Amino acid sequence: MRIKEKAGVHTHNDPSDNGRLHFSYDTGGWIDLILSKTALMIASIIILAALYHLSAELQHADKQRQLDTIAQEFRSAIDSAGQSPCSISSANISYFFGTYTGNGQFAGQMNASVSGEYVKISYEEQDRALHAFKPLAYRTIPLNENMLRNELLDRFSASGEVSDPIRQPFTYPCVTDFIRSLGTKEIDLNMSGKVHITKALIYIQNESEVRELEYVLVYQ
Repeated sequence: MRIKEKAGVHTHNDPSDNGRLHFSYDTGGWIDLILSKTALMIASIIILAALYHLSAELQHADKQRQLDTIAQEFRSAIDSAGQSPCSISSANISYFFGTYTGNGQFAGQMNASVSGEYVKISYEEQDRALHAFKPLAYRTIPLNENMLRNELLDRFSASGEVSDPIRQPFTYPCVTDFIRSLGTKEIDLNMSGKVHITKALIYIQNESEVRELEYVLVYQ
């Protein structure tokens, strides 16, 4: 009787199998490499965007400082006229913004304005507006002297000059309130032209007493 041989599992090294194994391992390595490079690219984009944003913010901060400097110097000129007696030359100033309007850092147009309470320098670039406000220490009116005298004549029937003082029934508070109202409107200035800063005196007479008001006029 012949004994049947058991069928055994025969293992052998099949070159095609090795190829498949190596191919599988290599595919996983390539995927890891691609993912790593993709993550590195995304991180680089994020860093570059952050650096660009930081650079833009620093440029805006530098422009803001320059606007503050321009506004401060303009206010100082007005204050200089305000603290000077009318009889001396420092009470009459011709002011120019020309030093700043040609600054290459400001690609757009700067604007200046003045009211009875403050000066403002503004600049707009890429839909972003920058402003610098400086409050005024002295009573300021954005009118020339002829305009101011005409306003006083229309309201008080007197120009307020020493030869034509404002008299009763108009009181001192009534006059000051009216003049203050003249400075509530903001007036734009041409930064390429000369700005006149002068001092004006307004006289108010109450019986035998004459009071004197000092105002700084800013106009073009």
